[in-house]
Amino acid sequence: MNVRIAAAAYAVPPDDDAVEAVLERERTRVVTALSPLSPESRRKAVEGLGLNRVRICGDKQLYDLVLEAASKAIAEAGITAQDINLILDYSTWSSESWSSGSSQGLSFAHKLSADLGAETSMILSFKVGGCAGLHVAIKTALGWMTIDESIKTVLLVTGDAAPQGNRSLLPITIHGDAGSAGILRRDGTEGPTLLGVEAMTLGRLHNAITMVRTNGHLDIVVDAVCMEREVTPIYFLNMLVVVNKVLAASSLSLKDIDHFIYSNISRRDREGFCKMVGLPKGSLPATPMAEYGHTFASDLVINYVNMRREGLIRPGQLLLFSSAGIGFTWGVTLARA
Repeated sequence: MNVRIAAAAYAVPPDDDAVEAVLERERTRVVTALSPLSPESRRKAVEGLGLNRVRICGDKQLYDLVLEAASKAIAEAGITAQDINLILDYSTWSSESWSSGSSQGLSFAHKLSADLGAETSMILSFKVGGCAGLHVAIKTALGWMTIDESIKTVLLVTGDAAPQGNRSLLPITIHGDAGSAGILRRDGTEGPTLLGVEAMTLGRLHNAITMVRTNGHLDIVVDAVCMEREVTPIYFLNMLVVVNKVLAASSLSLKDIDHFIYSNISRRDREGFCKMVGLPKGSLPATPMAEYGHTFASDLVINYVNMRREGLIRPGQLLLFSSAGIGFTWGVTLARA
């Protein structure tokens, strides 16, 4: 089955905030999260961020961003909304953010299908994988396309905005708001061809990052001790497992990859990824990470779109998208431009 990434787009809100201001405003949250760690670990968590500012939803809300990104992707793919057979929403923190409680926890993909004019499309949504959700979404879309030949065009969307007072996710990152979209097309002629997708989840680490409700308010809780003692020691080991698996299926190796597209979690994390794949420190393409913050699963779309805008991707080159997130989940997608 020939499936291509026919288009990709993202949208970020115009409003932003300084990371220093976020850390000061959420000082109690930061201190509570980091208190179980050693002074050295606390220092590294802050100094290794590499983030200056984050984008925040203000007048432009999260749903507006997702609608904007989806509309851009549809236009880029040269299709109409009526061509979309399936809309798959893989947002993590979306439903409480876009509708002041009227959504009742439902995916905004239902409203999106109506507003786009794609009302006959099938709607799917899940909150699995966090930052690695793109890979799970692509793998799910490929499954539907395999068993149902009538599904030829799939719209993938995600949008995440930090709940109030939850922008700091130390010792990991600082959350920025964004929406993104991608179009997958069967038997298309434009865009990178998907060669393989792999994902794995370790459920025993599901409490590393969770969302809890306290007095009607949602909070993202990061278990710093679990992250340091259980996740970090195996983080890149498991990433390498899924990377090698997807490469082996196509009889390729790391040296064959032309472009690595990785998350914008922190400078420290990106340096760790470089070390894992054998790249010199700082050799990953520049991204808007310092000004956007970590936008969860939109990171990969943002970085891919920016690389295309800058003319870095040439026909025939191999692209490896990699990320990991809550669950705890690791995922990779291999494509040829």
